[in-house]
Amino acid sequence: MNPKRWSSRVILGVSLLVTGAAWAETAPAPAPDAGGAAAPDPAAEAEAFLKTWEESGKPLCEKNEPGCAAAGQALVKAAAAFEAAHKRDKAIVVRKMILDPKNRLDYTEYGKNAAFLLAANLESIGEYAEAASYYESAARKFPNMAQAPAALMDAVALRAGLKDQKAAVEDVELFVKNYGAKQPETSAQLAVAVADFLVREEKWADARAWLGKWKAAVDKAGSLQERIHAHTLLGRSLEKLDDKKGAAKEYEIVRAAWKDPEASVKQLAAGGGSELEQTRRLGRSLTDVGEALFFFAEQKRAEVDAIRYPEYKGPASRDEVMKHINTKVVDWVKKKRPAIEEVEKAYAQVLALEPVPPPRWVVASASRVGQLWGKFVAEFRAAPIPKEWRGNGPVLGTTITYEELRRAYYEKLDEASEPQKLQAKKSFEVCVNYSAKYQYFDPYTRSCSVWLAKNYGKEYVLVEELLPRHAGANFVLQPSPVAKADPSR
Repeated sequence: MNPKRWSSRVILGVSLLVTGAAWAETAPAPAPDAGGAAAPDPAAEAEAFLKTWEESGKPLCEKNEPGCAAAGQALVKAAAAFEAAHKRDKAIVVRKMILDPKNRLDYTEYGKNAAFLLAANLESIGEYAEAASYYESAARKFPNMAQAPAALMDAVALRAGLKDQKAAVEDVELFVKNYGAKQPETSAQLAVAVADFLVREEKWADARAWLGKWKAAVDKAGSLQERIHAHTLLGRSLEKLDDKKGAAKEYEIVRAAWKDPEASVKQLAAGGGSELEQTRRLGRSLTDVGEALFFFAEQKRAEVDAIRYPEYKGPASRDEVMKHINTKVVDWVKKKRPAIEEVEKAYAQVLALEPVPPPRWVVASASRVGQLWGKFVAEFRAAPIPKEWRGNGPVLGTTITYEELRRAYYEKLDEASEPQKLQAKKSFEVCVNYSAKYQYFDPYTRSCSVWLAKNYGKEYVLVEELLPRHAGANFVLQPSPVAKADPSR
């Protein structure tokens, strides 16, 4: 379960229980309808409780006299009444009064509860830095309170959102120290959450160090989703640090985790939660596995790119040019085409992912396949022409012109490369169709759209202003499986 969602539910539940109980003690019974009496005003009652505190409770507590703790209940009731009146800012002020050491109420049972409630109040109004500080303070001061573990989880999420790496790390370490033995899976969740934050911030070296420290614990106690995600993040970090060998090792672990898709899906579902939560877990894991498969396909693509088109450096005579084309260019075609077909199969594994392929990596894979075939066509069409064919006007001793000769030459090249161009088109179509279906847009989508508009302008028009300017990292699965297709179709 998402740590943030779970911990927020815990805090919210505690808040409702405490404020509800406090209000039940103080709220008068509803007036009979026939009497027409006005409903009690929570804000007015809160002010009355505050007045009681100022007049009789505060003097007792300042002098540390008997009855102080009981008198402090007026502040508890005032805070609950302000919350019932939707005056959360005033409830915050009152709870800060409870926690003020001068009033000697901070270590009472209701004072301990107030520490967690105050943090939740601050978070609810967007005061995230202050809320995180209060969550951390409450968890440190009262580690045995039921709310303490959830408070630290909230603090980690807030610190990550605030990009406070040092505080987030300290909060995770405190959680593991206090609760790791009893909650190892949650500890793994928090460790991966910090790794996720570091990768989002592109702190590759920090992410590598952090995951190097926590990987074993995550593998031992983490859920399948957390294990897959941890190795994906480490693989990405190592790749960015130019450690291809280390990245391949991590991505291989990710790929192996989905060797039996049916069993993996069942294992993710066993984590419980709502249908939406289960769907999100599955979507996140499929996206990670898609990234691993894309990585290995990219390694094969690098091998294809190394098969370079043979540059012609001989004399510009017809015989020499045609000899070059019929030998070196033909040999290049015979080597390049099957190599592209082989790497296409590697990218096709992304589309073959079950139960549903992840749109992000389908788009990227289809784009890459299209680029491979498109580049092949462009290079093939770049075959040199004899120098004497570059003139203008009639060709001596014939009835055709040089312009017609060149046009016929290029038409033959186009005719020979048309099947590969159609393969590129089909791949780019898969790219844009998946992008539109799942409303996922990124630079790969744009490259597909641009190529189609340039080469098949009558069928495809590039309308940039209609493209969303954002894209999500994961996706929500559709109820029914998506039909599988080769990425070149």
